[in-house]
Amino acid sequence: MHRARLLLASALAVAVVAALAPPAVAQEASPSPSPSATASPSATASPSATASPSATASPSATATAVLRLTTSVSTVVAGENVVLTSRATGPDGAALVGEQLDVISRTGGTTVSTVIGRVTTDADGVAGLTWKPRTSSEYVLRLAADPATTSDRRVVAVQPRLSGTIAPASIVIGSAATLRGALAPAYLGSRLQVQRRLADGSWQGLATIGTDGAGVYSYRLVATSVGRQVYRVVLGVRLAYLAAASAPVALTALADPTLRQGDSGATVRTLENRLLSLQGDVGQADGFFDADLRHALTAFQKTQGLPRTGVYDVLTSRRLAAPVAVRLRYPSSGRAVEVDLAKQVLYVSEGGVLQRVVDISSGNDKPYVSDGVAYRAFTPVGRFGIQRKIDGIQVSRLGELYRPAYFVQGWAIHGSPSVPTYPASHGCIRV
Repeated sequence: MHRARLLLASALAVAVVAALAPPAVAQEASPSPSPSATASPSATASPSATASPSATASPSATATAVLRLTTSVSTVVAGENVVLTSRATGPDGAALVGEQLDVISRTGGTTVSTVIGRVTTDADGVAGLTWKPRTSSEYVLRLAADPATTSDRRVVAVQPRLSGTIAPASIVIGSAATLRGALAPAYLGSRLQVQRRLADGSWQGLATIGTDGAGVYSYRLVATSVGRQVYRVVLGVRLAYLAAASAPVALTALADPTLRQGDSGATVRTLENRLLSLQGDVGQADGFFDADLRHALTAFQKTQGLPRTGVYDVLTSRRLAAPVAVRLRYPSSGRAVEVDLAKQVLYVSEGGVLQRVVDISSGNDKPYVSDGVAYRAFTPVGRFGIQRKIDGIQVSRLGELYRPAYFVQGWAIHGSPSVPTYPASHGCIRV
């Protein structure tokens, strides 16, 4: 009956329808996509191709300057910043003020150097550049007034981020789940290895996969044995980046039980949670297979074109692992219900987003007689608004209606103790 309460409270409209190798590092010249990074306002941040720091320039008063470069870290996680600090002094150690210094980067494994910023020394002869590297790179300073004057070199290694999840996390044997995640940054052409943890704690490689342009990957896992298996995805080390691994994620494969009303336990709770994730109207998710769960399972079977048994069996469990998505035929901007007479289900939505899938029984289109008058038990088709609601039991000549919501004349959506898997009402929509 809670389904009727849900509908009474929410339905406003109804639609019924039928590692680095020195001496290296560069701008983020790829390992794969051409890298990008950001610099602080204290520097000129547009990267530009540059000649090797050994290039000569006309002598200047600062040709004997001493340049030193330090980095805030030696390893940085992708997406985080590194601070490159420059210091310029004369031969006597005095600070050189107002000197312009180019900060040059070279990605590991490449030969192209790029100016990633130009900084100007302050009163202490110091300047800083905040940089967000995409690749492991080598950095060096060059005196703008005398390109032959350069600093020592510093390497900052980049640790990529690699995520991974499995959905659904619990399936029956023979069913499939998907391991998916993303590599950041998205290195073009990078290869990932899917691994499974063995009983001794070691990892076994299962497959090598790629990513799309956004760094996203996916891999289909099929449960071939009962139990819990742990997986991860690994990126091998390259000159342009460090190795990375996703956090281990588990997939539980259950024996293929048959569940029906009256059963209870962990497998029932798993079933409830799976139906909830698909907007099933399960009532209280408490691990007991009650009438509400039976109706929710029946509604799922209806949407998938499966036998309407209300029993969790092999066919239903496999479809739960890979269901056909439910799509609203008439999405509404507000709160609404949409009735599919062919499938005998009702969809509760809000703002065009599916909220609940409810089991129903509509008119059977058969003739009947009431108070000596012949009628046909049909459910009208069209777009309607809820005209009135009754919070309680309405007794009519055709029976008792629990919390009816009338959408046209005497036709209503109402609770009923009898909601078979087929059309059986006098025309109302039973839930």
